[in-house]
Amino acid sequence: MKQVSNPAPGGAPHSQNTEDSRWLLAGSDSASLERLALMLTRFGVDTQPYSRDPAMVRHRRVVCDARDRKHARLWAAELSARSAPLLFVGVRAAFGRASLIDAGAADALCARIAPGELAARLRAADRLHAAQQGLVRLAGFEFDVGLRQARWQGMALALMPREFDLLLALARQFGSVVSRDDLLRAVWRTAFDPGTNSVEVHICKLRRSLSVLEGSAEIETVRHGGYRLV
Repeated sequence: MKQVSNPAPGGAPHSQNTEDSRWLLAGSDSASLERLALMLTRFGVDTQPYSRDPAMVRHRRVVCDARDRKHARLWAAELSARSAPLLFVGVRAAFGRASLIDAGAADALCARIAPGELAARLRAADRLHAAQQGLVRLAGFEFDVGLRQARWQGMALALMPREFDLLLALARQFGSVVSRDDLLRAVWRTAFDPGTNSVEVHICKLRRSLSVLEGSAEIETVRHGGYRLV
C-alpha cells in the first residue's frame, strides 16, 4: 500500500482532490489494514490508512475495523456528527451490526466478508451518499444538479448553465449518439426545432470547456446523427 500522510484536520468539507476520493481505513492493527488495503485495491477501491482523531475527518468516507471494540466505540460516537459514510467491518454480533446501522452507519459487516463484496458495498455507499447530496456520477463526471456544477475526477469544470445541461444529457447516454432533437427536448425543453444554430453554438462552447481534460472526454459529431460523448 502506498504510504501517505494522515489527512489534514478539519471537520468541514472542502474541495475534492485525489486524496479525498480515497476511503480511509481506520483501525489499531496496521498489518490487517495493510492486507485489507491491498485486497481492496485489486477490486478498484483506493484507500488510505488513518489512526488519528475521528472528529478530524467527519467529511471523509471511512471503513472502521471494529474488532478493537474500544476503537470502534470512538468512531461510533461520531456517527451523528458525520457528513460522509462510515462503514464498520468485523462486528461479530448481529445485534451490534443492527445497532450501528440504526445509529447512522452506512453499513456494518461481520469479519468474514469477501473483499469483492466489501468493495461492492463501498461503491453502493458512495452511490447512496451521492444521491443524498443531489449528486449524479456518470462517465467519470460528477454532477451537482442543485448547484449545476460538474467535476471530472475531482476537478471542477467552468461551465455555463446550458453547457452543464448539455454535458449531463450527453453523459446520461455515454458512448451513444444523442440526436439534435433529443438535445433540444432535454436541454431547451422544446419539442420543435426553432431553426437556429443554438445547439451547435453551445456544443462548440462545451468542447472548449472540456479541452482542459486533454482528450479524457470528448464530444464527437456524428454525421446526420447527432453528438456522442466518448
